[in-house]
Amino acid sequence: MIKKKVILFVWVLLGFGIFTLLFIGAKAKGEKTCQDINVEVTLKAKQVFIDVKGIKQSIADAGGKPGTPISQINLRSIESRLRQNPWIKDLKLYFDNNQVLQASLEESDPVARVFTVSGKSFYIDSGANYLPTNKDIVARIPVFTGFPSDKKTLSRPDSAVLIGVKNIANYIVNDTLWNDFTAQININPATGFELMPTIGDQVIRLGNAENLAEKFNRLYSFYRQVISRTGLEAFKEINVEYAGQVVAIRTGSQPVVPVTPVLQPPAHKPPPSVQKKAVKKTTTTKKKTTKNR
Repeated sequence: MIKKKVILFVWVLLGFGIFTLLFIGAKAKGEKTCQDINVEVTLKAKQVFIDVKGIKQSIADAGGKPGTPISQINLRSIESRLRQNPWIKDLKLYFDNNQVLQASLEESDPVARVFTVSGKSFYIDSGANYLPTNKDIVARIPVFTGFPSDKKTLSRPDSAVLIGVKNIANYIVNDTLWNDFTAQININPATGFELMPTIGDQVIRLGNAENLAEKFNRLYSFYRQVISRTGLEAFKEINVEYAGQVVAIRTGSQPVVPVTPVLQPPAHKPPPSVQKKAVKKTTTTKKKTTKNR
């Protein structure tokens, strides 16, 4: 019985000693001063949109200035201030063993740059959240023109348009083929989204932002089965908004309505190979239809 009491007393004494050491260590660390500020940015894109120098200045202005006692630095207050920056998706603040304030930031990943009808622009991330532009950096992502509003708080119709922008942008940036193929997308109030390719002068009408996989599959089939034979200059407009078909308008002629099968492009396949071939002139104006092969 006495032996058990002695063992219990020893454990209590050890626990008290450890607690005392931790308390003394924490107090000693609190009396030390912040030696420096280090900012690390984690990002998915190839560019850094966060102003690292500006982040360091914000931390200093919020009470984390080097030379300040660590016990007087409120990390929660600094974190709250930094989270007001829309380019910061997530962050973590802590002091390392050298009393350096470490700021580990995860940057928001832009998927589209949007130009309004008045010429102003902004970025959006994959969730359609607003991101301000950086005058020193231009992101290599899809560009949308003709957005109807400059306001951050959008009306219901404008919000629907922005959701469409987000859906198309997410689809394009996640597919190497279409990301390389797309120059920009125009927003036409009457006809919907119009894609401008990097090769050729065609206008590709997508209509709304629904059923994108089917629409781009039909477009891929049309380039493989028709454009590869006629050449880029043969058509001035390609419309893939109608289910099961591609409506194309020949350059300087009447509409031709080829119906093409849905063909899923193989993964990691390069953009459709398009060879420019001379188109023989014809005296007829009769509509031609490309049948399923």
